[in-house]
Amino acid sequence: MLQKIRDKTEGLASKVILYVVIAVFALWGLDSLVGSVFLGSKVVEVNGTKLSDTEIERMTQQKIQEYFANLAPDQDPGAYDENLMRANALEELIQRELLRQVAKDSGMVISSDTIDRRIAVTPDFQVDGVFNAERASILLRSMGYSPAGYRALLAQETLLNQQLATYTTTGFATRADIERIAALSHQKRSFRFLTLPLDAQGENLEISDEDIAAYYNANELQFMREEQVKLDYLELDKNALFAEVAVNEDAILAAYNDEVSAYQAQTERRASHILFGAASEEEFAAADAKAREVKARLDAGEDFGALAQEFSDDTGSAQDGGDVGYTTGSNFVANFEQALQGLALDQVSDPVRTEFGVHLIKLTEVSETEVPSFEERRADIERTLKAKDVDVLFSRRVEELGNLAFESFDLSEPAMQMNLEIQHTDWFGRSGGAGIAGNPAVIQAAFGAEVLGEQLNSATIQVDANRTVVVRVAEHQDEELRPLDEVRGEIEVLLRIDRLGERARVAGEGIVNSLKAGDNIDQLLQVQDLAWNQQDNLERNAFTVNPEVLAHVFSVAAPAQGETLVQGFQTSNGDYVVFELQSVVDGTAADFRDGEQESLRNFISQQSAANDFAGFMLGLEARAKIVGKQSYLQSGGEDDFDLDF
Repeated sequence: MLQKIRDKTEGLASKVILYVVIAVFALWGLDSLVGSVFLGSKVVEVNGTKLSDTEIERMTQQKIQEYFANLAPDQDPGAYDENLMRANALEELIQRELLRQVAKDSGMVISSDTIDRRIAVTPDFQVDGVFNAERASILLRSMGYSPAGYRALLAQETLLNQQLATYTTTGFATRADIERIAALSHQKRSFRFLTLPLDAQGENLEISDEDIAAYYNANELQFMREEQVKLDYLELDKNALFAEVAVNEDAILAAYNDEVSAYQAQTERRASHILFGAASEEEFAAADAKAREVKARLDAGEDFGALAQEFSDDTGSAQDGGDVGYTTGSNFVANFEQALQGLALDQVSDPVRTEFGVHLIKLTEVSETEVPSFEERRADIERTLKAKDVDVLFSRRVEELGNLAFESFDLSEPAMQMNLEIQHTDWFGRSGGAGIAGNPAVIQAAFGAEVLGEQLNSATIQVDANRTVVVRVAEHQDEELRPLDEVRGEIEVLLRIDRLGERARVAGEGIVNSLKAGDNIDQLLQVQDLAWNQQDNLERNAFTVNPEVLAHVFSVAAPAQGETLVQGFQTSNGDYVVFELQSVVDGTAADFRDGEQESLRNFISQQSAANDFAGFMLGLEARAKIVGKQSYLQSGGEDDFDLDF
């Protein structure tokens, strides 16, 4: 197809068109250049400090990424509003700048020691729980930060967090707050109710064809079949590429040997020692002589722990018989580790000199990780070694598939060249379907302007970490009204339920009116096989009664002293409930269960703090001079000038 395009650009007319296109793009480039050099980027100013459009755009993209990261499986990925994201991003940047200015005006600073401690305890900068400068440097470079830039960013973040903490840690809940909530949350109501169910003999109701047709004509939107498509698609599966990549057997064996070495390095040894402290050469000589005397006593059979308590200058470990814990080979100084590595279990070393003095070292325990056999590990190692090459191959295939799909009128040519099978989905609508039709990106592409509107192949779509597809609409059905014969049964059921519900409602309202009039309805209830259900001192979250009943009972005002309140309502399933509210007793703080009051107090405190902080920010914004905010948002973050050509 590309060759055909090239062939058709050889004529004079084609060349003229081509030159016009080049000129247009040149002017477009000039437009951008003039806009950026002479007019500058659109900015928002906060008390004279500029927020550049680049900064706002970066925050906007961060907001969009957060949106997609938290996207629910059934949520439309195209439903987000980029202008709203940009507005939120701009608002956050304005608030951060206002807080930074307040901190500066207040003389708040963050010390270098505080920043150093924050960096040192950052888990991503640690290796085996210890800060590693090389790892930190690599990670910072990968994120585009210099060490100084990261320290400045961290200082600013810490400063902002300190200001936030002044509010979040000072919220409080009063006794009146707690008692007021207790009165409502643990309020107790006594009532009785009865339920008039849908008539069990409802199947005897006559639903005429005329009634069905009338309902159908009056509620056509209820019976619309959504727009649907069937897709043809090609799928690249990364897992299928592992068979195409070969790994040398020697490489697998070498990787296994590296694993064995790593397992051996993980062997833990537990040590005890007797330390004879020394600093000068004279002290080292005396310590060595003393160590040899104690070693002779150990060789004669005396107890290591007892001699450690008697002679060791390491008073902390001496109380534990000289025990200094476990090491994988890096916890102690080099000479100590080297001597420990050479000991058999329960063996005591000759005197060992370190910077702290002279040690007698005993190996008390060895904990070795069991090394799996080569055959047990072979398949996993082979796949791991192949993975890098497979990733590269998969990326190339995805790019190739995308190019072929773009150049082709259908999927036949890409399928043939890449030896892929054209697969098919069943019918599905914008709410999705089975298989790849359940993927939000596939749904969005399938109903998009290019794939559906222009009948083109899609770009490559990543279904999951290992699968990528291109799709094409095979068949399309517009939204249409389902035939009456297809929905007749549904309508009949709806009408039957509706009429049965109407019967229940009429009967129920009759009971309500009789009760309000003071009539005795006991005989009526007996005839209809109905009975009161009495509930005493129930709280609103009780699980022994239908939640719909509780919701209505707790939604009405308390009756006057010595009186009752009668009401009725229809439930979601069509039944009709009549209830009589008899009494209402407010709850007290004594009704709180274990931990409930403390949780409530914390919640109120957090809400109070949040409200205080929100008020503080509103005050800052009201007093601030913020220039360009509305014009920036109205322009959608774009420059508001054009060059016509």
